[in-house]
Amino acid sequence: MKHIKKQEEPQEFKDWKQQQKSTGINYNYESFQNPEKRLVHSALLSEQGYICCYCCQKIERETSHIEHFLPQSKTDAELSVTYSNLLASCGSSQHWPKHCGNQRENHPIPVSPLQTNCEEYFRYTGEGEIIPTNNLELQEKAKETIDILNLNHYDLKQMRIEKLDLLQGITYEEAQEKAEFYGKLDEQEHYQPFCVAILYYLKAYYGIKL
Repeated sequence: MKHIKKQEEPQEFKDWKQQQKSTGINYNYESFQNPEKRLVHSALLSEQGYICCYCCQKIERETSHIEHFLPQSKTDAELSVTYSNLLASCGSSQHWPKHCGNQRENHPIPVSPLQTNCEEYFRYTGEGEIIPTNNLELQEKAKETIDILNLNHYDLKQMRIEKLDLLQGITYEEAQEKAEFYGKLDEQEHYQPFCVAILYYLKAYYGIKL
């Protein structure tokens, strides 16, 4: 999980909400359609650097969906179309592997990617697992989040292993270069997939200071 800094919502989304609110009807997510919905989806992908809000794998519009951090079943109409409650999660259909937004159903998630310290809740192993931090005060929420989102799904572990295997046998200087590469957006304003796990590994096993 990587901290997401929310940006300004698209103006078209603001205008749509104002119009719907003025009529007093259809002011909810179920009534939210294109082209405004497509614009919001694109804005979410952009502010997240095109990685999933939960697992950090690469996503595009075709491989992701708009996710409500506070589930729709537990929110009112206003919050269902509040931009700060919207994220982009991997999973574009019910046939997508059961993790992240396709897994959590309506369960509240203890750790939010909107928390500035969300990355402190988790550690990563060389076997591709995400595990709770050593900090006893954070462990319970970390474990619950991992379980609810199924962040150790076989596919996710394998994808992390593939990325971490590329770091085997590199020098300290090469590790520093990797840290700089994975710690920032690329020329297309995208983060590298699983960048948080990779940076953790470089810090833990190579002593890189981030």
